[in-house]
Amino acid sequence: MGMAIHDSTTLDVLAQLNRRFGPNQIVEMVALQKEFRIFSGDHTLEDSFRLLGIVPCDRVERDRWITFLGKLKGYKSDIPELDGYKRVILAFEQALTVRPFPPIPPLPLYVGVHAMSEDPRVTYVTEGFPLIFSVQAYRILSIPTKPGRVARQEAASAAKERRAKKSKK
Repeated sequence: MGMAIHDSTTLDVLAQLNRRFGPNQIVEMVALQKEFRIFSGDHTLEDSFRLLGIVPCDRVERDRWITFLGKLKGYKSDIPELDGYKRVILAFEQALTVRPFPPIPPLPLYVGVHAMSEDPRVTYVTEGFPLIFSVQAYRILSIPTKPGRVARQEAASAAKERRAKKSKK
């Protein structure tokens, strides 16, 4: 999320997501998904998060968050035919869809981030243990990020290269 939104906002949004889809609320979210298909091709990711109130408190940061979500369309995912944006929607849809038979309690969904330099794809794992202090299994959605300082340095270097090429013409 790096350059798109402030670090503190990233932490806040991740906390909101992990509370809303965590062990204490996952059953409610499964029921809401079943009834309203909140995460599906029928709704944008931005609208789904707005509906659930998963947005930064600050209006400026909220606009940046919405812009960041749209940028996920340019990300790759662990499913080659899906961009990062569609993969996030599908991951939420998969995590919130429970087969009626055999009846298996839904696993909470953990949303985290990983270094874009290590893996530039949005990834989803059907079961894992993301919290070192817990034995609770989760489904795990991870979004690649780049620290804001690194992203700004790369943008400045790219701009410098463009200016140098332009001046050579």
